[in-house]
Amino acid sequence: MKPNMKKKVSTVTSALLAMTMTVSAVPAVLAAPAEHAEVTASAAEGTYSPVFSDVKLGHWAEKHIHKLAALGILKGNNGKFRPADDITQQEAIALAIRYMGLENELNESGNAALPEDFKVGNYFKSYTVLAFQKGLLNSEEELKNLDPKKPWGDQKASREWITKILVRAVGKESDAKQVMTMPTSFADNSKINASNLGYVNVAVELGLTTGVDKNRFDPQGKVTRAQIATFFSRGDAVSSIAYDAQVMGIVSEITDNAIKVYTEDGKWTSYRIDDKTMWYKSDSEKSILKSDIPMYTKVKVISTLNSAPYVELMDAKQQVETITGKVKYVLPGENTIFVNFNSGEDTRIKYEDNTSFKDASGNVIAAKDLKVDSEIEIMKETFSQERKVLVVKVKSGPVNKTATGTIASIDTTARNLEIQAENGAKETFRVADDVIVRYGDQIMPNGIKDLSVNSKVSYTVKNSVITSIELAKAPEVTIQGRLFEVGPTKTSVTILKDDGKLEAKRLVTRVSVVIKGMTNPSIDDLVAGEYGDRVKLTVNGDDQVTQIEVVDRKVESLIGASVINYDKEKKLLSVTDDKNKPYIFYLGNDTKYEYNGNPIMGEAILSMLNGSRKINIQYTADKVLLVQIVHKYEGTLIHASTSSRTITLKLANDQIVTLPYQYSLISVDMFGKSNATLTDVNSGDYVTALLSTDQNYVISLAVRSYKQFEVAQVNTSSNRVSLRDTDNIVKEIYVGSQPIYNEKNERINLSSLTTNDVVNAIFDGSNLVELRVIPVTTGIVESVDTSNGVVVIKNYAGQTLTYSSANGLTVLASTGAASSISSLKVGDRVEARKDAKNASVLKVQAGLSKTFWKYDASSRELSVRRSNLNDNNYRYTISPNAYIHSNGNTISVSSLKDGDSLVLYLQKGQIVEIEKL
Repeated sequence: MKPNMKKKVSTVTSALLAMTMTVSAVPAVLAAPAEHAEVTASAAEGTYSPVFSDVKLGHWAEKHIHKLAALGILKGNNGKFRPADDITQQEAIALAIRYMGLENELNESGNAALPEDFKVGNYFKSYTVLAFQKGLLNSEEELKNLDPKKPWGDQKASREWITKILVRAVGKESDAKQVMTMPTSFADNSKINASNLGYVNVAVELGLTTGVDKNRFDPQGKVTRAQIATFFSRGDAVSSIAYDAQVMGIVSEITDNAIKVYTEDGKWTSYRIDDKTMWYKSDSEKSILKSDIPMYTKVKVISTLNSAPYVELMDAKQQVETITGKVKYVLPGENTIFVNFNSGEDTRIKYEDNTSFKDASGNVIAAKDLKVDSEIEIMKETFSQERKVLVVKVKSGPVNKTATGTIASIDTTARNLEIQAENGAKETFRVADDVIVRYGDQIMPNGIKDLSVNSKVSYTVKNSVITSIELAKAPEVTIQGRLFEVGPTKTSVTILKDDGKLEAKRLVTRVSVVIKGMTNPSIDDLVAGEYGDRVKLTVNGDDQVTQIEVVDRKVESLIGASVINYDKEKKLLSVTDDKNKPYIFYLGNDTKYEYNGNPIMGEAILSMLNGSRKINIQYTADKVLLVQIVHKYEGTLIHASTSSRTITLKLANDQIVTLPYQYSLISVDMFGKSNATLTDVNSGDYVTALLSTDQNYVISLAVRSYKQFEVAQVNTSSNRVSLRDTDNIVKEIYVGSQPIYNEKNERINLSSLTTNDVVNAIFDGSNLVELRVIPVTTGIVESVDTSNGVVVIKNYAGQTLTYSSANGLTVLASTGAASSISSLKVGDRVEARKDAKNASVLKVQAGLSKTFWKYDASSRELSVRRSNLNDNNYRYTISPNAYIHSNGNTISVSSLKDGDSLVLYLQKGQIVEIEKL
């Protein structure tokens, strides 16, 4: 069947005068880069095209070869296509004439005449004559400089010549003439014939060609038959040529031997299919399965005698419409729902036997499960007169159910409970003010405050609000008392409660011990007996202690005591305090020792206890708990006196120490600030005071700082990471053995960091203390409660997140300026993260208004129209989980068309949301 061209009006837009001429990374259609050598698994097994025996399935141009062959544009010879052969000029002209649908205008009489010295093969003579008549070839261009030794038709076609022929074939020559004097941005622009610059510019702008390696166009390079098939196939997206063999329509059914399509002329047509039918997607070069074609989507079918050798999915968006109303009543036996659409009368809606019904969480339900006054969305197909109902989904109607799950998060302020079901799905519900929380017959007195994350529960939801919760296991409880005894195997403790009774409890295997002022304390650090610690025990549902927290300790401290003598035989230590008051201590077998905060064996430190040493001692009435030799103190700065040259610190155990410094200037190390002085240190800053060798003076201060960065580069060989601050300044930091934590608070290696990760860094002076990866999420504001200071957002994964000012919340405008919760509006896009000091920050995201140009599925790169020639921000990578929508309905990126108005929202430089206007 010869293709028939249906002429349409083509207009020149001003966009061509501000053309995109930067060479993108999209594989060139006039070259075969290395990636085009890849084949699919079927190709590796030797599977060949059902059309041409020398084209392997998986060949990079397979789709385009099959498409043009199905249209009758490509011709083979004895069942072969010769994809790697360079195409001649006469072959290219024959292809272009068929592509333009002009084959029925060929002069088959043999009377077609060409100049005597302009030689082509007999078969191609009528094609070439018609090409001159239609302006596809220009006699002035082609007849000059003819090679008398080689016929014009047998000459290999060059890249710039093919570009010119294609631009003319798709009807864009007038556009090319408007930009004929505009240079391209290719590195070899000077090698492009000046008369061909406009054609190359237009081809680049329309996405028909890019370039080859090293930003070259290679104008005199040759073109293979496979490359020209791709070239002309892609021209279909911008041409005004239509073919009788090709139809567009909506697929409603695919069986083993037929595809049913509702065509654009309003007719239902079935086409035969078989195992030779090839299936493709418009945004991919690779073949797909027929099962990959969703129902009610737009397809292109190319057929011959009602048999379809080629089917292409053009738009994965289902051709449907959605209407919203409230359920009044349901007649399941008659496949009928009566719905009120905010009008006086109820409307009868008929649904099909295969109509899908879903609740608000997407779970499948039956029509009879719909509740009166539930708000529902009814999805109908829009391509036929029947407008059949495809899906009915509860939108915001009352959820009423009883279920089980695991508590994922608790917000006692907003009274929101997030529960994870066994299948991993999470739901968030508001908890009723009068909710009953129980374990068996025991009612929890503090309601949801008695719940904890990871607890398994059964719960009841009425009208989308949780009204009752039952714990599967007994909740954790706390008891307090004085630590009386630690069991000999350290698997139990006994406390003396306030009522004078002793109570013993078993410990879990890895019991947590919390002692203020101590890092990573263990059960060995607890003090039991007459002067034992007052402790709070957290007991789980199995009656085992999971945490021991020291809430009060009858421990006294001597800070900076001067050693007088240590008697090794009697184990007696004599010291004086800062007022020269003497003390004598007995160092028992359970006394612990530290050197600069690190545990050390007693034998190693006892020899250091001499008259030139200063130490810290923690003791009870009759027992020395800890002896420390320190050359530094860490704590919060209370006061720095330049007149008395003293620094007063509050240590982690709440002890107050005043330390002298010797000279008028003291060295101050502060991250990001050179030549810092004591005046740069503020009261309340956390500092480390380094002492002199004799421990008598402070010689330097390292100020703790909290910073937030983005990872710019990771160098594992040098154990360094480059971090970018908010001013876009990059600093290289040595990590060493300092800890790095991921978003789950798990310790990770430096190699686990990736570019653009947001990290919080803690420094003591210029030395890194810790790196922590911070989760960053982007979402849409769902509600704003200014009276209670609560903001609810839904991220692009569908999770509902609640932020409360009671827990520390900063709101920033899109400019970065401080704002307030009251400035937020429902529908605002916001980025949520923790700041450097772990407080929540919501920053409003301003969308970028752009005009769609093209999309490359292989690289997930979306290109938009440039506003001017100096606009270099026109290419963006789409995040794999980006939310793409229009008028409230999710759409695919492949459905976007050149010229569509978009609003883009970005996170870490990638598109996370596209709103089509």
